[in-house]
Amino acid sequence: MKAVIGLAAAAIAVLTAGGIQAALPGASTGPDPSEGKATQVRVTAVVDGDTLRIEDLGGRELGRVRLLGIDAPEVAHPPAPAECYADQATDLLEELAPVGSTVQLVTDSGQPDRDRYDRLLRYVDHAGVDVAQELLARGAARRYEAAEDLAREESYSAAADDAQDADSGLWGTC
Repeated sequence: MKAVIGLAAAAIAVLTAGGIQAALPGASTGPDPSEGKATQVRVTAVVDGDTLRIEDLGGRELGRVRLLGIDAPEVAHPPAPAECYADQATDLLEELAPVGSTVQLVTDSGQPDRDRYDRLLRYVDHAGVDVAQELLARGAARRYEAAEDLAREESYSAAADDAQDADSGLWGTC
């Protein structure tokens, strides 16, 4: 009986300290206090310049994830044509988070879990690179102005400003 109570107390402590999902295998807390849990997933498709399809490492489809803090040009949605630099942004996301690769999704406690299209909203890190920050730095995306109080705001704004000042990517093309 004491062992069961001890286990229950430990589970409550984990759930209270880090949320239910922090107790899941593969989950950890991020380095920034406003960053929440980090979970490893596999990329199954690149939808456009700021959206991926993912599955857990066991192969269970998890749906779509939208990279927090950025807005890449829209791909074609007939009858609307693709926006300027949409193909290049999509290609760059495919390079930074290739299909079949394992990436780390990181929550931001100051942001909603999902957007209006039911996509997960997450930071995406691959091979030590913040994918959204790299898209911004190369001029393949703009800052998503509706996203306020991001844990990574300072680095995202700096990357976007530098790309715009240098006319990189879409800034020099569109």
